[in-house]
Amino acid sequence: MPFLLTLLLVLAVHLPTAWAAWTQVGLLADDRHMVGAAVLRHRGQWSFGSMWVPEGAAGADAATALYRPFVDLGFWLEAPWFGTTAFGYHVTNSVLHCATALVWFVLVRRRSGSIAAGLACALLFAGWPSHGEATHWIAARTNVQSTFLFSAALLVFDAALARRAGALRRVGIAAAALLATAAVGTKESAVFVLPLAACLAWQHSAGGSWRARAGAAAVAVAPVVGAVLAWLAWRTHLLGTWGSGTHYGWLAARIGPRVCLDWLELLFAPRHRSYTAAPWTPVLWLLHGALLAAVVRAAFAPAARGIAALGATLLVCGFLAGIGLETMDPATLENARYAYEPVLGLCVLAGIAIAALPTRARGASLAVLVLVHAIVLDGNRTSWLRAAAVYQRLEHDTFEIARATQQPIRVLQAPGVYEGAFALLNGYTETLFLTETAPPGTNLRGQVSSAQEWRATLQELAVAAAARRAPTNTFTVRWDDGALAPFELDARWPQGGIGYAWIARERPFVGSTAPVHVLWLGGPAVTLAVVAHRGERTWRSADVAVAASGEPQAVELVLPLPGDLDADVPVPVELHVRSGDAVSVMPLGVTVPSRRW
Repeated sequence: MPFLLTLLLVLAVHLPTAWAAWTQVGLLADDRHMVGAAVLRHRGQWSFGSMWVPEGAAGADAATALYRPFVDLGFWLEAPWFGTTAFGYHVTNSVLHCATALVWFVLVRRRSGSIAAGLACALLFAGWPSHGEATHWIAARTNVQSTFLFSAALLVFDAALARRAGALRRVGIAAAALLATAAVGTKESAVFVLPLAACLAWQHSAGGSWRARAGAAAVAVAPVVGAVLAWLAWRTHLLGTWGSGTHYGWLAARIGPRVCLDWLELLFAPRHRSYTAAPWTPVLWLLHGALLAAVVRAAFAPAARGIAALGATLLVCGFLAGIGLETMDPATLENARYAYEPVLGLCVLAGIAIAALPTRARGASLAVLVLVHAIVLDGNRTSWLRAAAVYQRLEHDTFEIARATQQPIRVLQAPGVYEGAFALLNGYTETLFLTETAPPGTNLRGQVSSAQEWRATLQELAVAAAARRAPTNTFTVRWDDGALAPFELDARWPQGGIGYAWIARERPFVGSTAPVHVLWLGGPAVTLAVVAHRGERTWRSADVAVAASGEPQAVELVLPLPGDLDADVPVPVELHVRSGDAVSVMPLGVTVPSRRW
């Protein structure tokens, strides 16, 4: 009965936000690669074995060295049912997410003897406010699937260790080892399962001397450790490196107080600056800080020590892994999915704290937390809903123009990261997917490049400007609605040492920024800045120093657009080039900021 009640409550917490993801968020960015690969494998254009044995070694200096065949396997199993329709894949992610919450309800109840602690953990995890990315992006399957698998491994391992001896104990440990291996084969951070399994083994080996206890724990956990290490050895053999590539992994040089504080904020007070009201930040800090203070005392209770150790281990491992990531933006919650695992540890501790409250206070405290989380999560996930709407319009216009012109179409500066949500990251993958899934009668050729690829785009525009030949059938993307706007080549370039310069965003938002891209052709050192005017008001970007060089250099400047600007009113923009005491002023035209939806 408690399990059924927990299931219903978990669904009640998750479905209000999940429904919008199911029905409004289509395939975005890496979704297309994952789903498209599964479709191509079923068509026979890619082999089934390609998901298990990648072609060639990645090498230690590769940008990406990832081996996650169990993710590909999941999409391969789903593709015959869902095809290229996003709905089913979203539902699968939700099932995995809710299943993880239920697994930890059972595990926390088993290890603490408290239904209240397990229920609180499950409900808080189901609706934690930083889960917008993990629950609204299909490609976050890597996080939700790996977390479910290592959680299931821990539950099975715990149940097996509860048996003194016999075949069921051995079968349970073997099953846990297989689940743990599949988790690591889904996402590398699932190696967290090893310290967690060791923690469980230590707790089950109670009694006897310290050495005897450690020996018993080592014997119990050895099959899980052996299976995971064997998988990692196989992975290293295939990729030629034990790491995940230069774009991933623990980058010690970036670790500092600012990064640590950003991750603490992501864990305890996640708030999207554009869509969630500022007062929620102190509210989250206050509520979660109070829970953390309460758990320090509650965790010392004999019944809570074991599960508190599991929660703390998961929280610490996740935090240490997170602070080494290359990119995490606490303002837009970009890459917030990397907090998925440590948040689970935090929810375990929060469940202990709530269970330690007086009986009458438990329900009210949990209800307040769940309600606050739901309100903040609703705001935090807005960028995903809007990125999806923008991309749907972009896709529609691309198809319509291709059908009307029957000519190759070139789309520049499509959103790559749209206020923290991923819309398009790789032009080649995107165009390939669109070509394979375009409606009948659409002769789709050409290229779509995202804002992530601006350096190559800038070089292309500089060549076109120098040749005085505008690219044909070329469009840019309006950020306020995703509509395509005809691209107009600026005939003023090249001049004054600049190959090309442009305001690289159509209709940016008031209160955001407008990137300005400049190709400096080389020469003596200069300092670049962007200056904007609105009536008598003037403001500027930060200065960017460009070192002396004989080679062209692509430079990005960031012009802030204050939140009190009137929307839909042109803002003249200038590029200032300072060399020594001399300053050259070059008009860049206007930007027309738009109000957010």
